[in-house]
Amino acid sequence: MPLLRRQAAPPPPLDPAEWRPQRFGRKRFRSIADPIVEPNWGGVRVIARIGPGSDGSRGITLTDEDGLDCTDEFAAQALAIAAAALADELVLDGYLTVEPTQETVGVALPMVKLPTQGQVMAQLFTGTRTRRPEPPRKLDAERPIAFMAVDLLSIDGSNLIDVPLLERKRLLDSALEVDELVRITLYIRPPIGSFAVTLRALGFRELAYKPANGRYRPTGEPSDWAIASNPSH
Repeated sequence: MPLLRRQAAPPPPLDPAEWRPQRFGRKRFRSIADPIVEPNWGGVRVIARIGPGSDGSRGITLTDEDGLDCTDEFAAQALAIAAAALADELVLDGYLTVEPTQETVGVALPMVKLPTQGQVMAQLFTGTRTRRPEPPRKLDAERPIAFMAVDLLSIDGSNLIDVPLLERKRLLDSALEVDELVRITLYIRPPIGSFAVTLRALGFRELAYKPANGRYRPTGEPSDWAIASNPSH
């Protein structure tokens, strides 16, 4: 009779105060079942925590991938995130970046809420699937830095890291009021044809692939997220 051993229980999640942004792994994007696809944003990746401050007012802290507090460094953005919150307590994953406020050929990156593929295509469709190769976009460092929210990890004390990504995306859409300094990332589910073409035109050379049913790993270790090149045609 073979000796049976019980599998070890998974380690308990870190305290939310110790959460780190989920990192991308080395998995091939084609192997991700039922992916969600979004731009691969650049900038400083942070966890934003919004909740009651010591004086009873709404407080916020921004923590980078190394666990360092960068709230004072991005004070204007921190205040904007706190003001945009539509719940008393939020924990958000996002990027501090100038990319959302850039201008390209007279077209600004849109502030959009995109829960459906139809809405995505209506806002992003460029009118053609054929493009000449475009030069690399140069970012204007003088443009305002914005917070681009990509995930919602907790709301009003409810831990969401075990909730499927697609449901977290839907909750995120109703958790923030977007403005110039606070945005919610665009995303779509395959097929991604015109979406990829439009992002390429806006200068995005990489796309992020994440399983729609995936859970969030706040340990800062590589995960089942993947980055892939955005084809030019």
